[in-house]
Amino acid sequence: MLELAAFTPMATPAASWHDALIVSNDRLTRQELSWLLAQEARGAARALREGVIQLKQPELRDNPPRVETTLDALDDAIGRLSELQAGGRGAPRRGRIDLAALLYQVAPSARIAMKPGDGTEVSGEENELRRMLHVLVNQTNSNPSDAAPSASPEVRIRREEDWVKISVELGPDASATAELERRWLSRMTLRHGGRLELEGGTQTIVLPADGSGEEVHELRKELVQAQQLGEAYARELAAVFAREQPVSEAPPADAPISVQRFEILKSVASALLRPMRGWLDAARTDAGLATEALGEQAQLTRNLLRRTTSGHELLGELNRVAECPVNEAARRFDLAALAREEAALAQARAARQGVQVQADLPENLEFEGQRSVVALLLRALLDHAILATPREGTVCLRLARAEGSVEVSTEDGGPAIPEAARADLLRQRVNPSSFGRPADLSLLIAEAASACLGSGLALEESTSGKTITRAMLRPQAFGAGQE
Repeated sequence: MLELAAFTPMATPAASWHDALIVSNDRLTRQELSWLLAQEARGAARALREGVIQLKQPELRDNPPRVETTLDALDDAIGRLSELQAGGRGAPRRGRIDLAALLYQVAPSARIAMKPGDGTEVSGEENELRRMLHVLVNQTNSNPSDAAPSASPEVRIRREEDWVKISVELGPDASATAELERRWLSRMTLRHGGRLELEGGTQTIVLPADGSGEEVHELRKELVQAQQLGEAYARELAAVFAREQPVSEAPPADAPISVQRFEILKSVASALLRPMRGWLDAARTDAGLATEALGEQAQLTRNLLRRTTSGHELLGELNRVAECPVNEAARRFDLAALAREEAALAQARAARQGVQVQADLPENLEFEGQRSVVALLLRALLDHAILATPREGTVCLRLARAEGSVEVSTEDGGPAIPEAARADLLRQRVNPSSFGRPADLSLLIAEAASACLGSGLALEESTSGKTITRAMLRPQAFGAGQE
């Protein structure tokens, strides 16, 4: 057991007049005495009624004596007394109450003996439990609010199985209402599902302990078991997938340099995805806080939202690269339909930039190749053209046959690039911003994807002075007669 020294609790906000009445230093209040008498009177009336029914003669069943009418009136009066005693208060607030902490507030000068970690929580109304503790401590014939050491009562609080016990050593019966107080405590403990024990000079309140701690402990045990079971299932599933899936997607050592470059770009994108997701989630949270504090029209809020949107667009580009398979088998598909899909997906980004996207495409165009890499190329070309074009400009995506190949090109409204700098710009050897072009990953992704497809990327200037980004796709088998 550990004996804790008395201490003065921190000041609390002012309570209502009712709370002040409950923690008064008087003995039982008139309201509490009326409640006690009402409970005892109701019990006596109930016992008297049962006795009358047992003693009633069979011949009087059709004409019951008037004493039952009197008992009904007594019951009704007692009920009205109980209603008046309640004082019209609303439903009491009930919850999980720590009796040890409540005891510190009720008797700050008391010497409290308790065992740490016992768990002294019970379920009940705080005001009622506070008043019960106050009356119990008063039974020691000490003033719990007196800070003098000689007036410090000794209280023991402990947990025994499913019960919480609070014990005090009784002092001399100096109060005329000591017996009434014990009867009131007994009634109140019964009301809370407990009992009042008196053994020698020790009086003990016994209340049922709150079961939340045990329930939480059992739930934690079940959670650990579920985690262990989930880990076992995960290992089994991983083993099954390992048997069914290809051993590795990495290209062979003798793969073309273009494929190896694309694999390196894919690995870098996968590595950047993990930290970027955390940064962008934090940035989105900060933008939300700024919106709540400053409003949506504040400059800081708009800057955060704009940067968060740009970050998510970059995250989307990296995610498309990371998820693009390198060793995908070539298959036949409609390249014109795929181009329409990618143009539709790029419309949201174009709308944010204030740019229109046009598509100059045939009705259908059969092509055989790696569909995922071609889709990545189309989207990267569109993203680069959209970012390069000023607001209210137009981007055009075109497909055309050219000598057994397919020419894929985008025309944007950005500034033209000097011919001597085009190769360096495609390989990111120079800063694109120095030529008025977007300094993002889209052009690098398009160049790597076109090289992986066995093609190449070229920058040209149209007759109207606009920039054209062009790739020549050579299929394994191309249907020249298809429309």
